[in-house]
Amino acid sequence: MSGKIKTTIAASAITVLSGLAAILHSITRDDLPRAIGGLSLTVIGLVAIVLIVIRRTFMDSREERRRLAEALSDAHSMKSRHLTAQAAMECEQVRLRRDLDAERRAMTVRLAAEREAMAREFEERRAADIAETMEATVRMFQGGKFAPGTNGNLIRFPKQHPQHQPERARSREHGVVGP
Repeated sequence: MSGKIKTTIAASAITVLSGLAAILHSITRDDLPRAIGGLSLTVIGLVAIVLIVIRRTFMDSREERRRLAEALSDAHSMKSRHLTAQAAMECEQVRLRRDLDAERRAMTVRLAAEREAMAREFEERRAADIAETMEATVRMFQGGKFAPGTNGNLIRFPKQHPQHQPERARSREHGVVGP
């Protein structure tokens, strides 16, 4: 507490005490005007003390201002950290997107090259298989395997040639007569 406030509180306390003394003295002497004067002094002293306490408690905002300044400083630093982190995150997202696009383009080129290589390999194998088949067919003709008028061993499938199917025995079990 500053010296000015201490002096004001002391003066207010003296005013309250002198007002109380005046009231007590006027009560013993049965003097109404002095009692009212003592009451006035007491009220003035108490009001002064209350005002000083209220001012000290509510009006002296140096500590609150200091805490507010600290809180604002913390908020500004937190905001700047947040903005920095957000900018870094956006830069990282842009970099990742750019990397993914580059990888996607590279994979597309690689896939097209692989498809082309597979198509060439397939055509080469197909041509080799056709040539091998033709060569085997020519050898079979030359070896007499496909001589005109020669019936080879053919496998006959029953549904394709119904005239060669064996007859089924009729079922007579349990009184059922079949076709």
